[in-house]
Amino acid sequence: MTGATHELEAEVVVVGAGIAGLMAASTLSNRDVIVLEAAGRAGGRVESVRQGDYWINLGTQFTEGTGPLIEALERHQITMGTLAGKKVALSLHGKQVDTSNPFGLMVRSRMSFMDRVGLAAVGSRILAAVPFLELNPDNRLAKRIRAKLDARSASYVLRGVSSEVARDMVRSWSGQWMGCEPEETAATQFVISMGILLTDPAKVPNFALPEGGNQTLTDILAADLGDRLRLNSPAKSIEWTEDGVVVEYEDENGPGRIRARRAIVAVPSDVVVQIMPGLPPEYRAAFNDIHYGRYVVVGFFTHEDGPQRWDDYIAVSTPQLSFQAMFNHAAALRGPGPRKPGGALACFAGGAVADRLFELSDSEIVSRFTADLVELYPELEGKLGEGVVRRHRRVVPFWAPGGRDSLPTLRRNLGPVHLAGDYQLDMPSLADAAASGERAAQQVLASLSHSGALASDPTIPG
Repeated sequence: MTGATHELEAEVVVVGAGIAGLMAASTLSNRDVIVLEAAGRAGGRVESVRQGDYWINLGTQFTEGTGPLIEALERHQITMGTLAGKKVALSLHGKQVDTSNPFGLMVRSRMSFMDRVGLAAVGSRILAAVPFLELNPDNRLAKRIRAKLDARSASYVLRGVSSEVARDMVRSWSGQWMGCEPEETAATQFVISMGILLTDPAKVPNFALPEGGNQTLTDILAADLGDRLRLNSPAKSIEWTEDGVVVEYEDENGPGRIRARRAIVAVPSDVVVQIMPGLPPEYRAAFNDIHYGRYVVVGFFTHEDGPQRWDDYIAVSTPQLSFQAMFNHAAALRGPGPRKPGGALACFAGGAVADRLFELSDSEIVSRFTADLVELYPELEGKLGEGVVRRHRRVVPFWAPGGRDSLPTLRRNLGPVHLAGDYQLDMPSLADAAASGERAAQQVLASLSHSGALASDPTIPG
């Protein structure tokens, strides 16, 4: 490693190779672009491990929604495993119940009368708000409901609820879908997430699992970039003027510098604040308003034969176990015809539960999850492979009450610097992250075209 700084020039530099950065770079593929990624792999929170016919998503679980992400999956002809007819379940007191019918859930599960009353109160508060959040955002009533939910804590759904079972279920749902506690987050995002949980997954647009895992797409996008993608190359600082950007970074050869006309910054909020010391105060405050959910994930490849009780479930909520949810990735491959042997399961714990697990060793986490998974499905005894552990301290962005008020700031570029990330849109998701990356790239292309037109116009003084 040398001490001299090596310099490069590019039209555009993209900082961060998660799905937002990869989609931005893909949109700019016909331009002179360099992508810097601090880690040794592209994809960010998208990570999959594979074994034979099966895969486990160790980060983002599903694809859903509309827009650039779905278009990219179709463009690259990635087979989508169907989740048609699959269900979400709740395991409580040793009994598993389908959650797509909230009232059937209360009747069929093993709960006391007070537990049913508590769950009914929670469910009615969530389901009463969901239709308004699904309305056009410009609708006056939708705006009023959203503003009210943005200003209050998600823990409002527990107001007056004395049932410990109902409270445990809400905390489990918040942990598994957002990686935080109800008291930490504003109600809007929580209600949307819970509305998805309490509805039929078939109603969620493009709700699917790409065969081979979500990493199938990020691997393709990264490969297409070739040597324009620089791994193990963390950005150290980003400075800008009206005319361009200078990015200081490190790689295996030592310090580097890239001078570019434009930059797209697609990294988590705390990293942005660290590497962009010149952020105006309103941007710094907006980034500081963003918090991230945290998770511990353990994936297991399984070795069972014949049909199993969990085959038709894509997710099972487990509020009374050491993990809060089990996701069944093999559900996407279960259809008509003989069932292939084996499977793939991922156990998730989020929020305060993850915080406590962070203090344990990987072997201790695997031991706890293994014991509880066998308690959930005793027929898995002796049929679980070695657990694959991931500790995610920064995953889903969320906001405290009132925190989203600063969000519009982060949708505006800083001169030649454009921002991308799922924190920019209403419901943070893989689809939103991809959409933000493409949008930032389109803004860059428009600005480059505009500046080129100005430069070539002889009527404009040079």
